[in-house]
Amino acid sequence: MKPWIKAGFITAGVIVLVSTFFIGNQADKAVVQQGSFNTDSLYIVSVLLGASLIAVGLRIKGNKSKASAPKNSAK
Repeated sequence: MKPWIKAGFITAGVIVLVSTFFIGNQADKAVVQQGSFNTDSLYIVSVLLGASLIAVGLRIKGNKSKASAPKNSAK
């Protein structure tokens, strides 16, 4: 895959994690006012989504040229 796809996954994961913090703060303020919104599920889903995006971005392998690949000695 192209290196910008890998960077895009990692960047998207970081954006989700950072936005979770800010949205969570705003939701906590709303909870104080209304008292009916559960923020625990918001945190759990957002953190899992951000962590999975970062993990996918880190696991993507770049294309290797065939010239640098080792030859199979079992042939």
